[in-house]
Amino acid sequence: MTTTQLNQLTHRLETINGLSKGEIGQNRLVYSPTWVSAQQQVIKWGLDLGLQVSVDDFGTTYMDIPGTVHPDQVIAVGSHIDTVAQGGRFDGLYGVLGGLQAIEDLLETAGRPKKTIRLISFSEEEGSRFPDTFTGSKHYTNQKVNLAMTDPDGISFENARKDAVGKLNLPGVTHAKPGLPSTFTELHIEQGPRLIDRQLQIGLVTAIVGQRRFTVTVKGIANHAGTTPMDERADALEMAVTLISELRSRAHELNKNLTFTVGEMHVSPNTSNVIPGFVTFSIDTRYSSENVLDKFEHIINQVVEQNQTTNITSTVNRWAKSDVTHLDDQLLSANQKIADRLGFSSTQLASGAGHDSQIMAKVTRTTMIFVPSINGISHAPEENTSKEDLLRGVELLTESLRQQAY
Repeated sequence: MTTTQLNQLTHRLETINGLSKGEIGQNRLVYSPTWVSAQQQVIKWGLDLGLQVSVDDFGTTYMDIPGTVHPDQVIAVGSHIDTVAQGGRFDGLYGVLGGLQAIEDLLETAGRPKKTIRLISFSEEEGSRFPDTFTGSKHYTNQKVNLAMTDPDGISFENARKDAVGKLNLPGVTHAKPGLPSTFTELHIEQGPRLIDRQLQIGLVTAIVGQRRFTVTVKGIANHAGTTPMDERADALEMAVTLISELRSRAHELNKNLTFTVGEMHVSPNTSNVIPGFVTFSIDTRYSSENVLDKFEHIINQVVEQNQTTNITSTVNRWAKSDVTHLDDQLLSANQKIADRLGFSSTQLASGAGHDSQIMAKVTRTTMIFVPSINGISHAPEENTSKEDLLRGVELLTESLRQQAY
């Protein structure tokens, strides 16, 4: 890529990220005003390039260059436009704008493709506002989404969706959900430290790990902190800490690469002078083997069941499950050859985070390209990737699209 192309990519990234100016990190929660402004801007850039733009009922945007020979064969690229609360500058957005840059570069250097190239800006992936993830790609692939779910403010998904999507009806935009593509490629930051620690430039994704999410509920007895003897307490928080500590140790014993995270906890009554009587905490666990995840789920239930007392009861509920997703070997091999030809140092690896690619892989041949994340940080304002690595990812993507569509 040239300096001009780098400046263009940087300008577009800064333009979208500038919509959250004055806030901590990026806050493009699905259907929020910032989300609407970002998706509108992406649409305008697509229209400026002469792409055929359509928006579906969920606000996912599709931008096509019709093929000259096989217009019905669609080579798709893209990612999601939304973020977590106080998120980073590149998660999702880089895949959308990197795809746009690759398409623009191809149009300038090679003209229209033989097969249709489609850029997809998925409406939502993160699950940060409503209690469901991947709603954009689920809708595109005809999977069911609960329209009645609500956000923390009580606003329904359905009402938020209708209001926001209506604002994307810009001149030149068609309201439609196009057919599924022949292939899908997602360009993304790694969101972890493996590439940066090994000083590698490109990661080629073989699979996306499976994950399970649980809520553990501990019920004790709230009582006075000063008058209740220590040996007569039914302290729900103390039990929760015991469970967390034991489960973390058991996870490491089972497999040192199995991730175990407690990211959310609620304590009641949450007062300094009252013994906690009710506690809930989350568990997020991920790995590239269904067998390991099954074993650990059994361990979770076993540990929670065994740590009961006369006055303290605990239960566990699994509320989310996604299986290990294996990506396309043929596309992986082709991208490996391109990376080698371009002289990029690379490795093949599984993704520890979930992506729209795991939804798309259910319906079409799918692959992912990673670039390094500085210090392995993601989902935080400090998320960063060097300009050189951003460019390498777009260059590899461009060549992959050229090989697939021209």
